[in-house]
Amino acid sequence: MTDEGYIPDNSPVKKTAPYIIAATALACFFITIFCLLEDINIIYPHLYYIPIILTALFYPKKGTAFAALIGVIYIFTTFVITEGNPSIIVENLIRVIVFIGIAAVVSAIAFLLREDNLKYKNLMDSSGAASAVLDNKGRIIHVNATFESITGYSLKELKRENWVSIFANEYRGIALMLYKDSIEGKRASRYNEDLIVKSKTGNESYVLATIKHIPELEITLISLVDITEKKKIEKIVAVQKERYKKLFQQSIDGIVIHNSEGRIFNANSEALKIFGMNLRDLKNTSLLSIIPEEFHERFKNAINNEIKKGQTYGIEAWIEPERRDHIDLEIRSTIVDEKTNVILSIIRDITTRKKNEKALEMASKKLNLLSSITRHDILNHIMVARINLEFALEDEKDEDVKEFISKSTTAIDTIQRQIEFSRDYQDMGGNPPKWHNLEEIVGSGTKSQHLPPGITVLKKIKGVKIFADPMLEKVISNLIGNTIMHGGDVSTISISIEEGEQNYHLIYEDNGKGIPEKDKMKIFRPGFGRNQGFGLYLVAEILSITGASITEKGSENKGVRFEMLFPKQDVRFSD
Repeated sequence: MTDEGYIPDNSPVKKTAPYIIAATALACFFITIFCLLEDINIIYPHLYYIPIILTALFYPKKGTAFAALIGVIYIFTTFVITEGNPSIIVENLIRVIVFIGIAAVVSAIAFLLREDNLKYKNLMDSSGAASAVLDNKGRIIHVNATFESITGYSLKELKRENWVSIFANEYRGIALMLYKDSIEGKRASRYNEDLIVKSKTGNESYVLATIKHIPELEITLISLVDITEKKKIEKIVAVQKERYKKLFQQSIDGIVIHNSEGRIFNANSEALKIFGMNLRDLKNTSLLSIIPEEFHERFKNAINNEIKKGQTYGIEAWIEPERRDHIDLEIRSTIVDEKTNVILSIIRDITTRKKNEKALEMASKKLNLLSSITRHDILNHIMVARINLEFALEDEKDEDVKEFISKSTTAIDTIQRQIEFSRDYQDMGGNPPKWHNLEEIVGSGTKSQHLPPGITVLKKIKGVKIFADPMLEKVISNLIGNTIMHGGDVSTISISIEEGEQNYHLIYEDNGKGIPEKDKMKIFRPGFGRNQGFGLYLVAEILSITGASITEKGSENKGVRFEMLFPKQDVRFSD
């Protein structure tokens, strides 16, 4: 019956219960007739308890009704044979009430037992695990839907299969051993093992198998929890772990894992090489005890103010390990676990780089000095040549000779401008970028160009600060000089700033004659144009040092519009 649960009852009594009930009921009637005819009024009434109790036990829904039916037949038989003897009828009526009461009690007990059975069945069926019940002969008698799903077999098919066959060949022996050990009590009554289930369609699933034998019920419960995804994740994690381990150990930089106090937990081989220590000794010390004391306060402040907030902190330090020369280091630290304050520091040996930087700096100073002296001498000679040419021009009467002298003066002026440009170009990038007050820069650039009184400068840049090369003033002064020299009849210069999606646009405009479309891509090339030839090229080069750029988007006969793009982090606003 489908509502009887899954706990098996292999007793022959259950199988033959209907026949036993019918036989005992008929026997009771015949014995009752015989006893009444022989005037025997004892023993036979108690025989009715057998069919009544069996019916109430095996068919609890019908137990009370069956007892009432038996009682009616019993009273009728007694009434007919005893010709309505009042004392016997009353006595038997009382027995019938007892019959019904016993049937009701036994039916209630049977219902309770069946309800418990059904509860366990429903619990198993609603369980997330794939569950199966085996009888005492190891045959499958019940499975839940999850078990059917993971194996691909229906309950009907599984009942015909050996339960061990659901596992992959190499795992069947393990499953059978666990089952036997559970039956024989050699292991704990509950035992787990990772196995592989092979479904009807050939798909394989990793499962955590749990086997529990219940001797009182003569059943064995098998529970399979699908851990396929877990196994996949474990494999991925194992691969990633091995990959990171290789990256950790084979990194060309030293890597140190430590806490916020500097206590070292682990380090790779490159770090051990840099510090000249083995891992055991390194774990017994701290990062702060290795680097000089002059860096301790900065490093502690960085941990509290930057690293613990998820930012990366960089510092250049040095160490003098035993049996090794002075080593310059670059240390970059970031937090990897906020709960435990575990920090990862990447340590790079920059000793060679530092030596090269010092050598390059010294060579650059010497070249700059040589260039400065050479440039100074050239300019002095240019000045002498210019003066002599001017004297010659004043004294010369021949117009042809005067023309040659004038051309020579123009060539000398060009040489002078180129020499002065080389000085400006040499100064670019010579000093680190800094924050500039844009309003002050524009004011200085305007003064340096001796702006004619007829030109008005409109500024919409109050409170704007820009991070750029120290020569930013040259950018503004060159743009203003370009307007004065090439703009024609200019009356207004406008400087403003606008916000874009990724950059801020510093816009320089005038209402002059503008730049022809064909020349817009050429104006930033060295030597293009009349007179100066290097102004806008110098502007573009200065801006490029800090990642800024410049384009011209004006219209011919309407004026120029230079747009300088600065990264957003390089622009600040203040009240």
